[in-house]
Amino acid sequence: MIHILRNSFGVILGLAVALAIIMLGITLDKNWIEYDYIRFPYEHWNRVIKHAARSEDVRNEFFAVLLASCGIGAMIGGLVTAIIVKRAKKAYAVFVGFLLFLIAMADVIFTPEHPTWYELSIMPVFFFFSWLGGLLTDVVTKKLAQVKL
Repeated sequence: MIHILRNSFGVILGLAVALAIIMLGITLDKNWIEYDYIRFPYEHWNRVIKHAARSEDVRNEFFAVLLASCGIGAMIGGLVTAIIVKRAKKAYAVFVGFLLFLIAMADVIFTPEHPTWYELSIMPVFFFFSWLGGLLTDVVTKKLAQVKL
């Protein structure tokens, strides 16, 4: 029972860290968001996407930064999850990437202003970077175990 709670906590914490990093990424430039976003920019996500898609240059820059922050967030979220869980570290890290992918696909479905290159590249980014976070944790823990011997 304790493993279920620990694993669930790891997944929830990994998701929270990943979403916080993604939110930080979209708030880097004040020109991307038309209103005061100090509290939580996801409250009016449709307005953020529509405002970011107003011109081709701003649109490409916004979605490139969003994609990069999704990759970094997935990697660090997978890393946090893999640190907390005891077994199947890479599997739980990829599970965090899968959950982030589901959230991103819901965003793409319900907000139609995303560019096609973003829609096509979101799945490999989430899965690869979350797996990479789990792999980094796995490699580091194995190296630390060898050093202790």
